[in-house]
Order: sequence, then structure tokens, then C-alpha cells
Amino acid sequence: MIEGEIIKFYREKMGLTQAMLGEGICTTTHVSKIERGKTAYSPDIIALFSDRLGININQEVQSFYNLEKKLHLWHDALIMKKEAQIEEYKAELEQMPFIDYSQYAAHYNLLRARYYFHNQNLDVVKQILTYVKKEFSNLSPFEKNLFYHLQGMYYISNYTSLSSEDHQKAIKVLKMINIDEYRNEEYYHHLAIAYHFGSSKILAYKYAEMALKFFQKTNNYLFAISSETLMLLQYGSELEMNFSEVVERYKDLIHNCEVLGDRERKAILLNNLGVKYFKREEYETALYYFEESINETENKKSINYLRRLCNYLETCTEGTLLEKEILLSVMKRALALAKMLKSPVHITLIKLFKLKAEGAREKFYQYLSDEALPFFYSTNNKFYIEQFGKKLYKYYIEIKEYQKAAELYESIEHTFVSM
Repeated sequence: MIEGEIIKFYREKMGLTQAMLGEGICTTTHVSKIERGKTAYSPDIIALFSDRLGININQEVQSFYNLEKKLHLWHDALIMKKEAQIEEYKAELEQMPFIDYSQYAAHYNLLRARYYFHNQNLDVVKQILTYVKKEFSNLSPFEKNLFYHLQGMYYISNYTSLSSEDHQKAIKVLKMINIDEYRNEEYYHHLAIAYHFGSSKILAYKYAEMALKFFQKTNNYLFAISSETLMLLQYGSELEMNFSEVVERYKDLIHNCEVLGDRERKAILLNNLGVKYFKREEYETALYYFEESINETENKKSINYLRRLCNYLETCTEGTLLEKEILLSVMKRALALAKMLKSPVHITLIKLFKLKAEGAREKFYQYLSDEALPFFYSTNNKFYIEQFGKKLYKYYIEIKEYQKAAELYESIEHTFVSM
């Protein structure tokens, strides 16, 4: 009986014993049974308890019964990125003092983790998920699936090192979700991201398409743009398809972001389009889109800004598009940011770019062979293993180190065969 739970919460909050609460009203044993829902009781007794505790029991009971509904509304607002509603429901839930002691405590804490995802505070997310795992051993089916979803999101978001190990963990945990119990098809989007980072293009496209249908059905236009962006990223070589059609689709999505006022998604699209041009070695056009992406990135100390800045630096280096002194100055700033963000993959990349920009060709390939490529292997980073492995392979062929070239080729092939 919910009245007993509420009475117990406020009694303990006021520092009263059961004997003190029941004095002149009923026995200590009766108070104990009421709090545990083990006995019937008259409304008069509850009214007396309420007066002593200074609460309106009817309001408290109604608030409790609205709790589950409020939690689901908060979850929906977080999915839809409705800023005003997110803060409104958060404030209302925080005004319910017994929420952490109720049957909804796990659900509430999991949504708190989702809230801190929304605010990009991964440290707090990790703390909450660890707390829930430790303190709540009997999660409901819905809560268990929500926990899996949040775990998967955490592994995806924890990409500072760009290690594929976290992406594989994300795939594993997201595949544990039972959609019939969870009924939140949004998770398809995060599963698509995990497969994308894991270089599984077919599965990434499949789940991105499923997510797109869900977001279109629920009028979630911003995430629909994200899902379509993921689908565009899964296409093969731009030289084997109608590249102009891909560009037009990107431009349409960029326009939609402008209409919706979403600068971050616009920055993502601009960056991705820059990557498409970079792969075609159209460096000047690529540079234009990378510059636009950087300008749209509001947080200049974020990992996203650093990633886009690295794309800019690589393009300038490969295309010789910036004066050497200016380029090295920007690299110095980027390296400081990478160290501040504790991102070893970007530190490694910037060191490679710097050596190339300085014209230190032999040092570049020595660093690539001795430090950079082994690091990419240690983090199972298939994207950079392929990109820089090919560079080193061509260099070995050029200097007639055929045995090293053969060994490197075999190593790269083994990495992708075992995917």
C-alpha cells in the first residue's frame, strides 16, 4: 500500500522513530505493519500520521501515481530532443522527494543517465550506470533493456581513442535488447552507428534504414536526418556511383538542418561531405566543407571539433593548401587540444601530419612504422590501419623492401578478414 511507503519516507526524513510517530495514535507494531503494507488501516490513522508529519497524503499519493507517466514523458522528450520539456519534467521529478526510495528508483536513475548523455557529461553517465548495476539487481524487463541501450550509447560515445573495441562492446550489448519488451525503436539508430564504426556497412545501412522509418513515423525530423546521413556514409567507392547524386542528397540534408536550426547536425553533414571529396583527392573542395564544418561547431574544445580540425589539417597537408608556417601553427594548437582531451589517436595523427608538413619524409615513414601503425593495431582501429597501412605498403614497394611489404600486406588482410 503506497500510503505506508510515503509515511515511512517522511517519518525517516524527519528523524522520527515508529514509536514517536505512533505516540497517542497506535502501537509501534501497528505503525510498522502499516509502513510495510502488512495490515489494513483506517483513513483516520493515516490522516493523523499526515498531520504529525506535515504532509497532504492525498497529494502525495496522487503524485506517486503520476510518477510512472512523468518518467515516460521525460523519456519521450529526451528522445525527441525537446529542450523545454526535458527541463520541465526533470524539475517536476526532482520535486518528488521519495522517488529514490520508490519502485521507480531504477527507472528514474536510468533516465538521469540519459539526461546527462543529452548534456554530453559522460563521467556522470558512467557513475549512474555503475550505481544502477550495483544497487538494483532486479530490474524490470523495460529497465533492463533501457540499461542495455544506455550502455551501448556510452560505448559509442566513449570514442576519444576511436578504438573499435568499444564499438564491438556497443554492438554486443545493443543486440541484447528485446524490442517487444522495450518498444523503443530509437535504439536501431545507435546500433547502426556501432556497426558503422565497426566497418560493417551492410548492417549499418540496415539498422539506419529501420531507424529512419521510426523517426519519420514519430516526426522526429532531426534524428531522421542523422539516420539518412548514416545511410549515405555506407556507400562504397564514390568513383563507382553517381557522386553528384550523393552530393545533392547531402546538400538537401544540410538545408533541412538550417531550417530546423540544428548547427551540430549541419556540422556533421558538412564534415562528412568533406570526407567524400577528400577520398576523391579533390582537396580544395574538401577543405571548403571542413572549414564550414569547423565554423558550425560551437564547442571549440570538444572531441568533435578536434576530429574536424584533424580532417582540415590532413587536407591542407595532402593538398599543400596552406603556408607551411601557418599550417604548423594550427597543428601546434590542435596538438595542445588533443593532449587536453587525452585523445591518443589524434595526438598520433597530428604528429604524422606535422612530419609530412615539415617534409621529413623518412622520419614520417619511420614514425608510421614504429609507432603510429602499431598503435592503430593495438586499438583495432581498422579505418586508420587501412589508410596508413596502404601508405606504408606503397613506400616499402618504392624503396624495394619487398619482404616488409609482403608482411604488412598479410597483416592488413588478416585484420579485415577477421572482421
